[in-house]
Amino acid sequence: MNKKGITIIELLLSISIISIIVLLLIRASLSFKNIEESNKYASNDEIARTEIIKEIESDFLKMHLIGLDIIENNNSTTIKFFYENTNKELIINQESLTYNNIKHKLESKNATYEVCPIYKYKTISNKYLVQLNIPVLINGENTTSDDDIILTFLGAEKDNNDYPNQYNCSKK
Repeated sequence: MNKKGITIIELLLSISIISIIVLLLIRASLSFKNIEESNKYASNDEIARTEIIKEIESDFLKMHLIGLDIIENNNSTTIKFFYENTNKELIINQESLTYNNIKHKLESKNATYEVCPIYKYKTISNKYLVQLNIPVLINGENTTSDDDIILTFLGAEKDNNDYPNQYNCSKK
């Protein structure tokens, strides 16, 4: 710097450095905003999955689940739950689950439901266990089972009316 003040080069250099710092700060704040938004969607999806599981498993117990049927359609799978006095359907497609005529969509980016549920039926002494797993896919892959919707019912063997022993999805 000379004794009369700053030169034009020093001024341009200072403005350039300040501009770069401001751009980096703006970029970082946008990244934090995107992360916050993704976390909000993931949290909302987790709450929605918990509510679906609670609602269906509550129906299993209150209305006494006596059987089920799994029906594959073109772009979806329908699980018919047979209760003592009524029937209900769970419709699975990539974008949503529908139960009791209420559609539950995933908010997270690139998250979809697998239309092929994983079904397990086991007998354990005088009881039977029915388990349905509906995988949640991120970018087409099931990265963790923590996101999946897992429905479980344990019943007395004498009440076992109409459950398939196994199910293999033909869409895979």
